[in-house]
Amino acid sequence: MSRENLPEQSRGFPAAQRPAGGGVERSQGGGGPSLPGAHEARSLGFVPSPDRFHWWGELSNDVKTYVERKVGPAVEWWADLHERERDRPYAVVLGPNGLAVTTPKVNQHGQKTQTVHVDPFVPSSLKHAVVQQLPTRPRVGLRSLVSRGKGEQPPAAPQLELTSDMRGVLGNLPLEAQQRLQTPFLGSQPIKHYRSYYYGNEEDLDMWLYLAGDRTVTFASGHRTLPAGTDPQYAAWHLVCYQADVAR
Repeated sequence: MSRENLPEQSRGFPAAQRPAGGGVERSQGGGGPSLPGAHEARSLGFVPSPDRFHWWGELSNDVKTYVERKVGPAVEWWADLHERERDRPYAVVLGPNGLAVTTPKVNQHGQKTQTVHVDPFVPSSLKHAVVQQLPTRPRVGLRSLVSRGKGEQPPAAPQLELTSDMRGVLGNLPLEAQQRLQTPFLGSQPIKHYRSYYYGNEEDLDMWLYLAGDRTVTFASGHRTLPAGTDPQYAAWHLVCYQADVAR
């Protein structure tokens, strides 16, 4: 893992911006069953906000160049307004060689900078799987994948070190995606940091999120459609779930 402070101000032009009217979720944080149960989905709040292309355009070319040098060309990414720094961006970039997360700071000279945290990957360890959920059938609980005797209770949702907001975001995902994201952290490996972001509206949204520990990073990105007034378990999802080993 590495960190470096780089000037924040952009010297380039922002990328083309999609129409505003999106929504933003920002969350971060610091032994169980082999297959986790489902978290309860929380309602996703939406506020008018510039999209990820706008906030990416607020980062300097030095930051972008440094991130690409550390993690390689972006496989998935997002940028957003940071929750503690007024009107300043942060970014998350998943590359073939690592996961980079930038955080806005002010250095000792009063200059605005971006601290870049990198979780480097073991070479060629980044793998992915496609997860789809059809809107025509309710999602089937992961408990159906586990043989149980009569009267046994289904597995509870994993009690990982996540905020209730993050658990609620996870609860909106198909159960297979929840499993792929969380299973590496159900044993002795704690989650060290995590974030989530979505943009769109209740009926049509894009979502990105990751969980990172000392040995593993999991990441998911995808698109959801949900008719107005429909329970989230009947949403249509198309997601790509990633997992990589962290180099130690």
